[in-house]
Amino acid sequence: MLKPFEWQDKPALIEHLFPVQKISAESFKEQSAVQSKMLTALGSYWKGRKPLTLNKACILGTLLPATDNPLKDLEVFELLMGMDTQSMEKRLAASLPNSKIDQVGEYLVLPYNEQVRQAKRPEELSETLFSHAWNKVNAHLGTSAISFPELVEQMGIARFGHRPRVADVFSGSGQIPFEAARLGCDVYASDLNPIACMLTWGNFNIVGASNDKRIEIEKAQKALVKKVQAEIDELEIETDGNGWRAKAFLYCVEVFCPESKWMVPVLPTLIISASKYLVVKLIPLPSEKKYHIEVIQCKDSAEMHALSIGTIQNGELVHSPDGNTIFRTKISTIRGDYKEGKENKNRLRLWDKSDFIPRADDILQERLYCIQWMKQKSQGTQFDYQFRSISAEDIAREQKVIDFVGTHLAEWQEKGFIPDMVIEAGAKTDEPIRTRGWTHWHHLFNARQLLMLGLTKSIIHSADNNAESLSLFFGRLLDWSTKLCRYGTGASRESIAQTFYNQALNTLYTYGVRPFSFASTYLLEAPYKFRLKNNTIVKSHPAQDLEIENDIYITDPPYGDAVKYEEITEFFIAWLRKNPPAEFAHWTWDSRRSLAIKGEDEGFRQGMIAAYRKMAEKMPDNGIQVLMFTHQSGSIWPTVRIPS
Repeated sequence: MLKPFEWQDKPALIEHLFPVQKISAESFKEQSAVQSKMLTALGSYWKGRKPLTLNKACILGTLLPATDNPLKDLEVFELLMGMDTQSMEKRLAASLPNSKIDQVGEYLVLPYNEQVRQAKRPEELSETLFSHAWNKVNAHLGTSAISFPELVEQMGIARFGHRPRVADVFSGSGQIPFEAARLGCDVYASDLNPIACMLTWGNFNIVGASNDKRIEIEKAQKALVKKVQAEIDELEIETDGNGWRAKAFLYCVEVFCPESKWMVPVLPTLIISASKYLVVKLIPLPSEKKYHIEVIQCKDSAEMHALSIGTIQNGELVHSPDGNTIFRTKISTIRGDYKEGKENKNRLRLWDKSDFIPRADDILQERLYCIQWMKQKSQGTQFDYQFRSISAEDIAREQKVIDFVGTHLAEWQEKGFIPDMVIEAGAKTDEPIRTRGWTHWHHLFNARQLLMLGLTKSIIHSADNNAESLSLFFGRLLDWSTKLCRYGTGASRESIAQTFYNQALNTLYTYGVRPFSFASTYLLEAPYKFRLKNNTIVKSHPAQDLEIENDIYITDPPYGDAVKYEEITEFFIAWLRKNPPAEFAHWTWDSRRSLAIKGEDEGFRQGMIAAYRKMAEKMPDNGIQVLMFTHQSGSIWPTVRIPS
């Protein structure tokens, strides 16, 4: 049995060996899983996610000792990572159909990266994956463990005199802290950004919750959806009165053409359903100098593509009211783009805090141009679907939404149910200001979305418990419910993308809006379950303000080409800052851009020095720091000198 501090002066395994090729193959497999990764259900909008398998390798590498038998060290490490032959056999067997189980041996002779590609990931399997490992691990290390928490505690006592405390002071969405907690370490996680802290908290308290707590959270999720849906159904704004319920509302920008004096919808394509050969046709209304938009059925793909050419082509608005004369006007001309010195400007009106739809004299208008409807079949659970042109009844329902939001906007902004926060200019946040004139965060949301989100937020605020968990799922709903959500017409189906499909705020000429009955699935997310039983702390502060001592620091710090989370997470902060739930109320609900360590200049270097100096001060003499460096250029770090 290991004694306290028995390994105090032993070098860590990671200082001597690290099987990079195998870990790279495992990491690539995990990153390729995209939405099925363990923690993405809480916030896939956070893109900078380090693979759990890489985090596990780093944590184990700091705790395992380097002995005088490196081959045995490597064997034990691979056993614990599920990368040995017997583990791979189990992983392959779990992924193959029953008819091919006897072919596992054929896969084991393939290159390792090909084996990984075919196999299940270790975190997808139960702890029985490692059942064969413990005798060999214990014999080599002198431990007596039959689980990772037991092994980690014994190794921590041997090295530090207690269960190891792992910290990440640039925690982001919490991949490193979560994996440390899952292995059985005590964990300290901090970040300047409150959204990062919220996601990390969710990893510990939702993914890592007990079964009883998860049942309680799931009941709260369902109760929330039921209440919001009841209020929306009472308004009768998502149904047609004939048994059909909306699945998608399609909107487009509409502009005044200065050449023809017509109002023209701005449509990059006229296709609305490639799978059903459906397009919209612009029917001129000369007396009104505008177009009626009608859904038509094409006979085949060839006809559909012949009729698919939209009204926006190579940056120009193109249309022909009489079918003969073609008018072409640059969008930049319509928008009134001009230069003032080196600064690009335009003549768009800047929206006010009270705006949520365009004013009548705005250059860029918006219109609802198509609705996809769904109705359950008379038998079974399948649905019929229809794309329809906009009717007078649809316009009346749309006006009801606008009237409702207009009546409640000021009150909801005061209470924090809808944002009243200004969009601060920045590298990413300039886009909606410059291209749309949107100056406040709620301008990124359609009236239907504001109604849905305002109701949801008000009910979360009044919840007796689980408001913290519901707020995380509300963040998911936000990501999928803006005017920045692309409507796509793929070959097999139509879909509406999330806002942060990349790390930008991309404004669009057309977008899709999910009704609550469809969007509510994001409030009903059921993340992975993995019970955590150890001590976890989440704090919101600058890295250099660390005050708690930890044994091991594993960090993926910001760097010059990093995602500008200090800007884009203001999208979420705007909705949560006025009335965050109790667990989050002590955090500073601001992105604190000026404090974010970023760039490549002297300020960045000094920020890094201050952060890593403080970590060195807050660790024992035999403490360990692991820095994950994923910058595209290696030129930054050689100039960062951390005093010993």
